[in-house]
Amino acid sequence: MAGKYLKTRHKGVFYRESNARTCSYGPDRCYVVWYTDAQGKAHWHTVGWHSDGIRAAYANEVRKQLTDKSDKSQGPDNRESPTAASAEPRSCTVGTAIARYFQWGEAEAKHIAPEKNRYEKHLKALLDAVPIGSITLQMLWDVKTSLRRQMSPQTVRHCFGLLRRAVNHATEVALWKGENPFAIRRHGSFKLPRADNLATRYLTRREARLLLDALRPRSRQLHDMVLLSLKTGLRATEIFGIRGQDLDKPAGVIHIIAKGGEAQTVQASNDILAILYAYPRLPGEHVFQSENGGPILHGISETFDRVVDELGFNKGLTDPKRRVRFHTIRHTFASWLAQSGQVTLYELMGLMRHKRIEMTIRYAHLIPSSQRQKLTIIDNALLDPDHDS
Repeated sequence: MAGKYLKTRHKGVFYRESNARTCSYGPDRCYVVWYTDAQGKAHWHTVGWHSDGIRAAYANEVRKQLTDKSDKSQGPDNRESPTAASAEPRSCTVGTAIARYFQWGEAEAKHIAPEKNRYEKHLKALLDAVPIGSITLQMLWDVKTSLRRQMSPQTVRHCFGLLRRAVNHATEVALWKGENPFAIRRHGSFKLPRADNLATRYLTRREARLLLDALRPRSRQLHDMVLLSLKTGLRATEIFGIRGQDLDKPAGVIHIIAKGGEAQTVQASNDILAILYAYPRLPGEHVFQSENGGPILHGISETFDRVVDELGFNKGLTDPKRRVRFHTIRHTFASWLAQSGQVTLYELMGLMRHKRIEMTIRYAHLIPSSQRQKLTIIDNALLDPDHDS
C-alpha cells in the first residue's frame, strides 16, 4: 500500500491507492472509514477495494452503521449482536437478517451449509454491516458487478436469492418493516444476469465406467456417491443429507430432503440400498460424512475434479456447459433414460422430480422418434435430382 489517506466527499471516508493492485482506471483504491466509539476512542475500519465493487458511497453507509452502534453502546459488552432479537425494525442490518435466517434454517433442518459458505465468502464483507433501509440501487449494481467478476451468472442469482429470502424472513419475524431492496421487480431498473447454465454434457458408458473405476481406489465414499447419483439422479446436496433413518430397504426407497427443502421419496435398487446400509450409521447420523465426521458442509471432495482431470474429460474445454462436474452425473442419469426409448417425457419428469415440464424438455431431443427417419426424404431427393414433379 502506498500513499496517504485521501479524502472523499463523504465525511470520515478515505481511500489509499495501491502500488501493487490496479483496476479499470489505474491504481486500485482501498476504502477505509474513521469513526469514534462510545468512549471517544478513534478507530480505522477497512471496508474494501474498488476492484471488488466497493465505492465511497457504500463505505459511507458502513461508517453510518458503525457510528450508530457506537452511539447506542454503553460499553464493549453492550454492543448489538447479529442475532439479537431486539433489533430495531427500521435499523435491521443485512447481517442481522442473514443470521436470523440461518438460525431458522438450522432449526428447520434445511441444508444451508452452501448458503452459509456463499455468504461468508462473497457477501459478508460487502453487506453485513449495512442497514437494509440504506440499500440503494447503486449499491445493488456495485455488489452485482463485484460478484460477476468472481462467479457465473447463475451463482450471482443464487447470492441475491439468499439475500432476498433473508429479508423476507426478517419481515415475517418483525425484524424489519419496509420494502425488500433485493426483490427483483419485473419492470425495475435492476436486473440480474441471465443464467445460461443448461449443461449439455453427459457421460458415455465408457466414461462412466472409467470414472467409477478411477474413484474406487481413491475414495470409497466418493465412488459410492457418484454411483448413487448415476442410478437415482440425486443431487449432491440431497446425497449429503441422507441419514441412516432415511433408508427403507423393504420398500426400496430413500427418503430425502430435496432442493428447496421439500421432503421426497426416491426409488432405489437393492444393490444401491446394500451399498448405503454397508455404512455403519446410527438412525440420526449422515450416511456420507466429512473427513472429521459429521455432515458434509463444503461440497464434493476435490478428488472428483482431480480424477476428472486425470482422465482428460475436460481437456481443451472452456465452455462450462460442456465440462464434467458432479452435476453431470445427474444429467447423465436423465440422458441415458431419454436415449433408452423406454420412458416418455412425462415419465422422465417424474424420475427427475422436476416441478415443471419445461425443465425436462431439454432432454426431449434425446428421446428416439421417427423424425430422424423422415430426414431420409431429403437424402433420397438429393440422390435423384432429375425426378422433379
